[in-house]
Amino acid sequence: MESGQGVGWASVGAVAADSVRTPKASEQIADRLRGQIVRGEIATGEMLPPEKTLIQYLGVSRPTLREAFRILESEGLITVVTGSRGGAKAQLPDLGIATRQIGQYLQVHNTTLADLLEARTDFETACVRHLADRCPPEGLQAFKRCLAAHRAALDKGVDDPAAFSDWVALTAEFHELIARYCGNKTLEVQVSVLSDVLLQHRQMGIKQREEDVEVPSRTSYIPWVIDDYATLIVLVEARDSAGAERHWRRHLEAATEVTYRNRDRQATVSVFN
Repeated sequence: MESGQGVGWASVGAVAADSVRTPKASEQIADRLRGQIVRGEIATGEMLPPEKTLIQYLGVSRPTLREAFRILESEGLITVVTGSRGGAKAQLPDLGIATRQIGQYLQVHNTTLADLLEARTDFETACVRHLADRCPPEGLQAFKRCLAAHRAALDKGVDDPAAFSDWVALTAEFHELIARYCGNKTLEVQVSVLSDVLLQHRQMGIKQREEDVEVPSRTSYIPWVIDDYATLIVLVEARDSAGAERHWRRHLEAATEVTYRNRDRQATVSVFN
């Protein structure tokens, strides 16, 4: 190696070293425990060793260990149980935490409702394509039960605010089934997160409807939504992936236009009022 190159590399290395933050001890401990939980070395529901044992084993102070616990608790990887038999207990990561963080990010960056619904359409139609190829028998039965619940709700009437709220919950369940049974875990997570971010929108829509005197006009679209659900089930049962994908894209585009009847498409996505 030429000396000039060595000096150049050394100077760059020095600058890089100055700009890289050394992780705090609590972050290093959290990272170590996080890895063990995610890899399953610490099983879900298993209590971590007592504080005193961990402090001695890891060679850290009680405040450092508790800060590491706070990091993991904020990530949903442990829950801290109080009492004489208390301590830190491992648990599965909570997708809701990721949802809140993504929702906050979208709101901070002024993401519009139109942007969010466009992404939902693209991700969910991809889910439907896989769903038609991979949906297991128990998935089809779950869809049919959900469809029957939709029809029963419509027969009872959805003009009452409480009944309409229940119907909205049923529509959310139908979309969740699409994600759950599509057979692709990455798409399932993406669609689930987007659906949860849209929950705030649904809650606001329900509130607006409670204040709306023109109730019947707001529910006139419900029969064709249920018909579209029934058609999707037929296409999935026939393993018609191309037809199911085309049908569901048309459905989501039409549903989006219904949403825009009482929501500004350029409104910023809001997870906090």
